[in-house]
Amino acid sequence: MRNLLLIVGCAVLLGSLEAQVKPPEAVQRKLTALRQLTEFRLIQLADEYWHTGKHYKTMALMFVLIEYDPTDVENISSLAWMLDSYGETARAIQVYQRGIRLNPNRYDLYYDLGFAYFNKRQYEQALPYLEKAVSFANAPALAWKTLAHCYERLGRLQQSLQAWEKAKQLDPNDPAVEPNVQRVRKKLEEERKNGS
Repeated sequence: MRNLLLIVGCAVLLGSLEAQVKPPEAVQRKLTALRQLTEFRLIQLADEYWHTGKHYKTMALMFVLIEYDPTDVENISSLAWMLDSYGETARAIQVYQRGIRLNPNRYDLYYDLGFAYFNKRQYEQALPYLEKAVSFANAPALAWKTLAHCYERLGRLQQSLQAWEKAKQLDPNDPAVEPNVQRVRKKLEEERKNGS
């Protein structure tokens, strides 16, 4: 605990130093090195706490690490996942949403929040986040597959089929895609027969 307080104290001190008048370049380099070392130690400590089952301490450090590097979407997502795992779903959603505000031009957290809603069978809430995630050029086939499942759960079969086809285009060797495409096509055919 003493180490944690010392590290957090250093982090606060370094943060306040950066807000003041800029020191000479040599001092700035030393401050940057000290900041990086402190951040590295916080990561080590969070990992140590995780592996010894001290998950609340891990989460506390992850909150501090978000302040250190708000662009570390892996840390943000992991923290939100842990909070949700401990029944703190509302807080987890807040962390995801804050991460999205801090990183609006990345698909990751849109997908992660959409996936979290999807896993809770809250498909209407999942949909806008999954759609936003796949709007990014670097969204992986997995995001498209989750979106396809979400559309299917909502009865939007044509959109589901289109999402499956995009997933197939991105990863033509994925063996899970074709059976899903065939299932959705069959449902669409049945829907058309029943509708006519």
